[in-house]
Amino acid sequence: MPEMFGPLRHRLLTAGIAPRHARRYVAELRDHAADLADEERAAGLAPDEAHSRALARLGTADDLVRAMVARGDFRSWGARAPWAVYGLGSMLGVAMTYGLAIAAVAAIVETHRPTPDARPVLPDWFDSAFATITYVHGLVLPLALAAVFAWMATRQRMAALWPSVAMLIVGIIGGSGTLDFIRPADPHGIMELEIRFALATPWPGLNDCLRHIAINLLLTLAPYIAWHFWQKAVTEYASDDDALIPS
Repeated sequence: MPEMFGPLRHRLLTAGIAPRHARRYVAELRDHAADLADEERAAGLAPDEAHSRALARLGTADDLVRAMVARGDFRSWGARAPWAVYGLGSMLGVAMTYGLAIAAVAAIVETHRPTPDARPVLPDWFDSAFATITYVHGLVLPLALAAVFAWMATRQRMAALWPSVAMLIVGIIGGSGTLDFIRPADPHGIMELEIRFALATPWPGLNDCLRHIAINLLLTLAPYIAWHFWQKAVTEYASDDDALIPS
């Protein structure tokens, strides 16, 4: 039987059905349609007519989608509570990137104590390592996190609003924070690690942070928006050109 359930799967995902449930449902429908077509051919119908009759017995696309949507437990969390997945989730993800950066610096400092109670003796390469950590924290991790949200939204055929909000949160908050390691002038003083936000007074490292934010958004939000509208246009064109399942 020719492939005809791709558009149905797209409609299921667009309606908020979780990808794994949509995939399983379409596979079951495909198998059932094949069985129905075999029955019709066994009854003496020609293959093309048997296929058409099998699809008619299976139900319209609207009915098949409606049956799944009526079961609320088949919907993805992104569709049920997008504010939580893409809003709170993005803020939690950004907080984790800060936590990873702090943990990396703390690990270097703590592993260079001669004794557990002694003052750390930082290695010569500490400044280079700290610069790398700040670069990864301000640019690489936000890009990776935004890519995860873009992948989730694409996989679930989400509308662009909440994924865009997530990428804005990740790009702006993730790129606006700067880490500053302060070595005291007093040899016995306390070393400090500060997190400062360039978008708040006194605007520390504003130029670098604005550059990070711009790069984050240009490499994540802009391509996602472009892809989303391109995919929407392709889908609308295909739906106008082919009605693969009668409705």
